Order: sequence, then C-alpha cells, then structure tokens
Amino acid sequence: MYPLSLMIIDIDYFKAFNDNYGHAEGDIALKQVAGVIVSSLFRSTDFAARYGGEEFIVLMPSTDAEGACHFANQLKNNIERRAIKHAFSQVASVITVSIGIASLTGEDIDSEKLFKQADTALYQAKEKGRNQLELYNKNIATPLN
Repeated sequence: MYPLSLMIIDIDYFKAFNDNYGHAEGDIALKQVAGVIVSSLFRSTDFAARYGGEEFIVLMPSTDAEGACHFANQLKNNIERRAIKHAFSQVASVITVSIGIASLTGEDIDSEKLFKQADTALYQAKEKGRNQLELYNKNIATPLN
C-alpha cells in the first residue's frame, strides 16, 4: 500500500463552459472527462471518483510521487487529446485540467493531511496559470480560505 498518492483533478474554467454551453453539455463533458480518467487507470488497485462539481480524485496505492506525476502528466495529455471543445477557456480551445498531487511514503497515513496537501497543490497549479500539474511540497503556501 505504501507509498500512497492522491491527485485532485479540476476542469479548467468549467463554470464558463456551463454558462456558455449549458448544463446539459456540461454533464456530457463531465462524463467524457470521467471516461478518460477511468480508461487511463492501468491497475485494479487505482481508484477514481468524481469529488464534486468539476473535480475528480484519483487514489493510487503503491505509487510514489514520481509515478503519480508521470501518470498525472499522461492523464492531462489524454484529456486534452480528447479534444472536447471549450471556446470559453482562457488557456486552450479544448477542455484542460489542473492537477494537484500529494504522496505519502511512511506507515503513518493521515487521509485528511494527504487530501489537504493535494488540494494545496491544486490551488498552486491553478495560481500558476492552470493546465498543469503541481506536486505538493512543504514550501508551497497554503491557500487562504
């Protein structure tokens, strides 16, 4: 089980997508992104779920930070290659995602800490311009709530 990695995936500018294309098209886009995420998983132990709104999580047991970053980069590229039109994005003409990643290596798994770290990394990826991934490290600032 150890190491353990978690990623939070956020669809970039999804509110603008819904506002301009409508919620029915937004639901279709969510299903398409979910399909790419699920089809990108390559092990039965990996787990993906919609977390809420336009966010998804991927939990990867026995995956260190390097492996999680490699997977996240492939996933980000797979979603972009799916070419779901998004004329109202500020980063591309298709749907893109920002991904925050956190990894734990020790036996002391604190699920709340892991999630907060992935969320902090996601916030940083969005602050840096979106359409990218960010690995949590203790030097990145915690987002203000």
